[in-house]
Amino acid sequence: MDSLTVDVVIGLVFVFATFAALVAVLTELFSRFLGLRGEYLLRGIRSLLDGPSDFELTDLGVKSFVDRFRSLPEVRKQSEPESQSAGDAAQTSDAAPQGEQPAKAWVTDLMNHPLVQPSADNGEMPPLAGNAKLRRSERRKLPSYLTSKAFSQALVGLLVPDAKGDTKIEEIRAAVEKLPDSAYLKKSLVALLAAAGNGVDTFRTALEQWYDNQMARVSGWYKRHVRWISLAIGAVLVLAFNVNALTIARAVYTDEALRESVVTQAVAASDCGTKSPAECLAAARDHIAQARSAGLPLGWGAVADCLATDQGNTCSGPERFGLADAGSNGLADLRFLGLVLVGYAAMLLALLPGARFWFDLLSRLGSLRSTGPKPDST
Repeated sequence: MDSLTVDVVIGLVFVFATFAALVAVLTELFSRFLGLRGEYLLRGIRSLLDGPSDFELTDLGVKSFVDRFRSLPEVRKQSEPESQSAGDAAQTSDAAPQGEQPAKAWVTDLMNHPLVQPSADNGEMPPLAGNAKLRRSERRKLPSYLTSKAFSQALVGLLVPDAKGDTKIEEIRAAVEKLPDSAYLKKSLVALLAAAGNGVDTFRTALEQWYDNQMARVSGWYKRHVRWISLAIGAVLVLAFNVNALTIARAVYTDEALRESVVTQAVAASDCGTKSPAECLAAARDHIAQARSAGLPLGWGAVADCLATDQGNTCSGPERFGLADAGSNGLADLRFLGLVLVGYAAMLLALLPGARFWFDLLSRLGSLRSTGPKPDST
């Protein structure tokens, strides 16, 4: 691969990395504003303890956004009618036999347990966490993370309250046997007790592994759904700042001074592979600003062809802002617009691997460039 091609690729990867880092930071801020991490943690714990159930994110402001996040494919409403009250909705989806009390909803008790409650914002857990639809302000109070050890200790404490902390396995078995047969939690605990044998520590370890496995699934749910937020934010940034991969590649390829400036800034930013996206963004922000001042095509300024004296008065609006070819019309303009859209789409697709991927690739490309081509054998 010749040095010119490597430099152009480095320039593009640098733009992709910075763009992905910016979108990641904005996505995280937006997720915190909506309380999504806490909501998804609550969903995961509730589906673990009380079975599949329905969740709604209210007070989001945009109906289509509510519809998208209204329920998870993995955590769907199975048998609850829409007319149920909030308290009824907290019950397990496995209906209790007629004449028997419905199964207890464990998620609220666990979220308000003394070992879990301090994890909430300012130690104030919403009183009906998991037992009602929470407003945005309440979701922001939810903890975004709960350790498996805290989960297992809290659950055992709910099963067998023991201030001395010397709970025996027989007491746990007896407490589990007392649970209603319709309780969703009982089925899981019976299986975990059978595998744990007679050791309390083994049972606690099994609970922790059970919880960790669920949180791995919850993480997947969160990432798949938050990806839509990232794409929406990315689309806004692409259109607001006219970030076009093909335009940038063309400029870097044809302008030697710009190419050297961009590559220099990219190599300086290539050490972000071990940092968080926010740290990488802070470090790369100055680099991208310097590259932009050197001529990196960002923003909606008039294109060079339309700034010329002989064409300044003849360029149309789309031609002036680079959405059409200033030198031709008709089908050529449609092809030109198609390439512009491809460049925008490439920027959005660059969000999928994530900022970490691009910064790691940038580091490898910087190493490849510094080594140069392999010398010919003699």
